[in-house]
Amino acid sequence: MDFNPAACVGCRMCEHVCAGGAIRFNEEFTGLRFTLWHNSCVFCGLCRHYCPTGALTVTDEWQLAHRQDQKYHLTTQGIMPYAPCSGCGELLLPVAPELLRVAFRGTGREIDRLKSLCTECRQKQSIGGRRR
Repeated sequence: MDFNPAACVGCRMCEHVCAGGAIRFNEEFTGLRFTLWHNSCVFCGLCRHYCPTGALTVTDEWQLAHRQDQKYHLTTQGIMPYAPCSGCGELLLPVAPELLRVAFRGTGREIDRLKSLCTECRQKQSIGGRRR
């Protein structure tokens, strides 16, 4: 498996469906860390299938055998960095551009503005927009 942190939204569906328990997410001060231990991966492809943005892809590298004492050495990792909300400053995972492309079939000025807002600020902006 290969991982693209720029496309990940941190939904953790891949961790939930991983048959081998090979995927973990850890909250860190700077962001959300993704780790895939290749020796635990059973190559079922469920993580790729359920990933809504295509952040996980299948590679043709199937010869990943290694000794048990090296089990934590062969990993794929990535960090999705936190960013401040442009409305209130609260730290959040920004919306991945790939998710915007899939959800809205493109981007525009309004969509670009909303991707850096937290849930509460998006709701406030939406409510404020209805009153006008």
